[in-house]
Amino acid sequence: MATSVPPDVREMLRDLARRLDAARHGEQTPLVREAAEFLGWSVQTVYRQLKRVAGRKTTRKARADKGSTSVSEQALTMLGSVQREAVRDNGKQTLFTTTARGMLEQNGVGLKVSNGQLNRLMRDRKLNAGSQRHANPVQSLRAPHPNYLHEVDPSLCLVYYLKGSQYIMRDREFYKNKLENYAKVKFKVWRYVLYDRASGVIIVWYCEAAGENQHNLFNFLMFAWGQQPGRVFHGLCQFLLWDKGSANTSAAIGNLCRALGVRTLEHKAGQARVKGGVEVGNNIVETQFESRLRFEPVDSIEQLNAAAVAWSTPWNAGLIPGQDTRLHRPGLDEPVARFDLWQLIRPEQLVLLPPVDVCRAFMTAREETRKVRADLMISYRHPQAKRSADYSLRGLDGVCCGDEVSVSALIFGDRAIQVTVRVYNGEDRVYQVEPVQSYDAFGQSLNAAIVGEEYRAMPHTAIERAAADMDAQAYPGMSSKEAEAARARRVTPFEGRLDAHSYLADVELPAYLPRRGTAHELSAPKIEVAALSLIEAAIRIKAAVEAAGGEWSSERFRWLQQRYPDGVSQEKLDAIVAELTGPRADLQQPLQVVRAAAGGR
Repeated sequence: MATSVPPDVREMLRDLARRLDAARHGEQTPLVREAAEFLGWSVQTVYRQLKRVAGRKTTRKARADKGSTSVSEQALTMLGSVQREAVRDNGKQTLFTTTARGMLEQNGVGLKVSNGQLNRLMRDRKLNAGSQRHANPVQSLRAPHPNYLHEVDPSLCLVYYLKGSQYIMRDREFYKNKLENYAKVKFKVWRYVLYDRASGVIIVWYCEAAGENQHNLFNFLMFAWGQQPGRVFHGLCQFLLWDKGSANTSAAIGNLCRALGVRTLEHKAGQARVKGGVEVGNNIVETQFESRLRFEPVDSIEQLNAAAVAWSTPWNAGLIPGQDTRLHRPGLDEPVARFDLWQLIRPEQLVLLPPVDVCRAFMTAREETRKVRADLMISYRHPQAKRSADYSLRGLDGVCCGDEVSVSALIFGDRAIQVTVRVYNGEDRVYQVEPVQSYDAFGQSLNAAIVGEEYRAMPHTAIERAAADMDAQAYPGMSSKEAEAARARRVTPFEGRLDAHSYLADVELPAYLPRRGTAHELSAPKIEVAALSLIEAAIRIKAAVEAAGGEWSSERFRWLQQRYPDGVSQEKLDAIVAELTGPRADLQQPLQVVRAAAGGR
C-alpha cells in the first residue's frame, strides 16, 4: 500500500514520475530499471508504486489493427448460429466451437484462428451461447397511476389444516421424494396476492381448496377490488397481469374481466419475471407474515384471513412496529408508505367495483355472435336492458355488412357492449360500442368514442441484433418471429444444406500395419447325438425307401436288425437308404442275411 512506503521513497517515486513524463521515446525504460535496481524492487513493482504513490497512469498506444480479424463477420455469425441452433430448451449448450468449426470448415467456411480466439471474437460480438441466453432483457414496467396495472399470482401456502388444527409444511416431510404426503392433505391452503405496480400495495387473501379454481379467483378479486373496512385501497384496474393458469384463462373469468373493462395480460410460460412485483410480494407475505404463525397459530381460514388483514393494513401503511415497510425506490426522494402513494389516485382513475351480485351474473354471460346488417348495425339485448337495442359499427376497421362479429356485454357505460372483429390476417380487433340512444338536430345517430391503446416496443439491444443476424442465416428469408416458429416446428436450419456429419464418411484414415495376434484356445464342444432305436430307424428308413420308389419287406427288416442290433445313429440313415435304393437293389438281388448255426455250431 502507498502508506507503507517511506516518505523519502515516495518523494523519489514522484520525482521519477516527473522525469518519465519528460523523457523521450526509448528513455523511459532505462529510468525505471535504474530505480528498480536502486530500490531492490522489480520493474513491475516500480510501475505499480508509481501508480499508487505518484498517481501516474501508464497508457499504451492501441495497436493499429485492434479489433480486426482475419475471420469474416459472416463466418463468425455462421459459427454462432450453428451453436445457437443446438441449444436445448433448458438452455444447455450441446455444440461447442471445437465440433462446430470442424463442421463448418468441411462446408467451406474459413475459420483461420484458434478456438480460443474464435470464442473471444464471438463474445465480443455477442454471438456466443452465453450471451444469447440473455437475448431477452427484462423490460422495466411502469404504471402511470395507481390501479393502472395489477399483478395477481396464487401460490400454495405452507400452512394447512387437518381436523381443526394448524400445520406447517416442513421440507423434511414435503419434497419431491415424498409426494404422497401432499396427497394426504386433501384441502390445501392457497395464498392469493395482488400487487399494484404504481404504489407497491400488496393485498393478500387465503382460501382452502384442493387446487386453483375460478370460484376462488372470483372471490379474491371481489375482496381485492372491493371496499374493505379500514383499507384505503380499492377499485378496478385497467390491466391485469398474471400467468396462463387454468382459472385465469377460464371463460367465466374472461367474461367477467371483459364486462368490467379490465384487460388481461398473460405472460409466456417460464417468464414469471415479467410479474416480478407480485413474485416478490408472495415472498414478503411468506417471510414477514406466515413466519409469525409458527409462534401464534390460528385455527381456521377465517382466523387466518383476519390475521392477514391485521398484518397487511399496517404493513402497507408503513406502521409495523420496529420495522420500516415503506416503499424504497431510486426515484423517490425518501421512502413513502404504500397507502400514501396509492392515495395520489385521481377520481377518474378510481373505478369502483359494481355490486358482487352483478359481477357474479356476468360470470355466466356468454359471448354471442351477430351478423352485421346492410346499414352496419347490429341488434343486441344487454342484460341490464329490458329490450334489444341497435349498435352502430360504422367506422370500425374490418367491419363490412354481412360479417359475423362476437359480442359480449360490459358492465360499464350505458348498456355498452364489446365487439370483437376478425380482420383479414386473422387478428382480432376489439371495440367498445354504446347503443344508439338518440339523434342530433340533423337526424344523425350519436355513438360513443372508441378507445384505442398504443404500444411501444423496447429498442433492440446488441444481443438481439446479433440474434436477428443469426436467424437470418439459419432461416433465410424469414423474420425473427418466423424463424422462431420454424424452430418450434423443428425445421432444419440452413435449408438442410449444412453437411454436419456425412463428410466424416470421407475421412481418409492412415494405412495401419496389421498387428500379430494370439489364437484363442477356445474350441467347439463335441456334441453327442443319441442313436435311434431299431424300430424308430426302421420307420424312417421304410418311409425314405418307399418315397424313392423302393420296396420294404420283412427280410430287409431282419437284415437291419442283424446289422444294427443296438440301434442306428442318425448320420448313418442316409447311407442305409442309399444302399437299399441303389443299383444293386434295382436288380432285386437278395440281401445276405447271416443265419446262426443251430445248437451253436
